[in-house]
Amino acid sequence: MQAVPKEEIVLDKEKFIEVCPVCGNADLYYEAGGYGGAVYHCKECGYVGAFVIEANEEMIEEIREKYRSEKVSESNKSTGLL
Repeated sequence: MQAVPKEEIVLDKEKFIEVCPVCGNADLYYEAGGYGGAVYHCKECGYVGAFVIEANEEMIEEIREKYRSEKVSESNKSTGLL
């Protein structure tokens, strides 16, 4: 078995970013922090909580799609279309 030179080894590193667990938006800001821990606020859906998701592009798209379908479902219920 032959060793592979270091320069030929390519690591598949995905980019993970913190996103809102409700809508998948990355536009979050700290609502509070300190001894009690961080509390995030999502600028898109208004989520406030300590839980955020570190996700890659594929995961983010799945979260966003689920959020969109739930919004459509809620909208249909409120207008009596279902």
